[in-house]
Amino acid sequence: MGVMRTWSTEGLSERDGLAFWNDAVCDAFLRVRTERSGGGRPFRARLRALDLGTLAVNSLEAESYRVRRGGSGGESGWAFVNLHHRGRCRLRQNGREQLIARAGVSINLGISPFELDFQEEVSMTCFRVPLAGLAARTAELGEAVARPLVPGGASELFLGYAGTLARTAASLDAAAADHAADCFMDLLAVAIGMQEQAGEAARAAVRRELFRRGCAYIRARLGEPALDLAAVAAYLNLAPRTLQALFKEQGQTFTGHLLEQRLLAAERQLACNGRARVGEIAYAVGFSDLSYFNRAFRRRFGMTPGERRGA
Repeated sequence: MGVMRTWSTEGLSERDGLAFWNDAVCDAFLRVRTERSGGGRPFRARLRALDLGTLAVNSLEAESYRVRRGGSGGESGWAFVNLHHRGRCRLRQNGREQLIARAGVSINLGISPFELDFQEEVSMTCFRVPLAGLAARTAELGEAVARPLVPGGASELFLGYAGTLARTAASLDAAAADHAADCFMDLLAVAIGMQEQAGEAARAAVRRELFRRGCAYIRARLGEPALDLAAVAAYLNLAPRTLQALFKEQGQTFTGHLLEQRLLAAERQLACNGRARVGEIAYAVGFSDLSYFNRAFRRRFGMTPGERRGA
């Protein structure tokens, strides 16, 4: 069993208590700066830290305060998995912001600047995890920073195990502690992997929606001879090569899709509009070369536009 270390501001003045708390957090976690946020009540805080194999299990209760890790704090080979039992917290890191409520979970890394703003009286268990060991298990660790775990079986399994481990850590011997730490990181890696899969699904959904919007834009403007890849990309606020990639994902090319839509529109008009001349229909759906239209129509439908009209 590891040695339990305890820090408490009990009996200290407000000023001394805040300074003592900053030193305690730096000792148990990593080099940061803490400061009081809010106020109204005297600052009181308590921290318990226990080494558990390669992990450290830190439990704290405190009045509202803020933690900042700047860009000049030196290297840190730690990741932090925070189980928030009480009080709201705002985490900012890597250009993201996560608001965590009671019973929430957050992940932050010691290798880049971050801020944790505990907006109310806080109760939290933090697992300090070796960054190298976790990175060896998942390549998506950076994607999990300042983002909630995806709800589901993998996250529930991890959180259930983490909660049990926090309660029983002090009773484990050294061998059991090492095994428990490995299981913790394995389950966390699985939960993070589910998060990445959900992220991939979301990105795929966005790409499908962009493709759908692009196709709708094309259908609405078939009669514009200037309709091309650049015009549709500009409408979607995409680079032309990105739009071309969207069509490739659907087994098409932009040019092939545009030609197909124009030919289908022409075929429908030839079948329904007996008064318009073939040339008028071709120009109406965006063809500027009547000879090219006739050749393309015959390749697509096996008949000339005039034959389609008479069918």
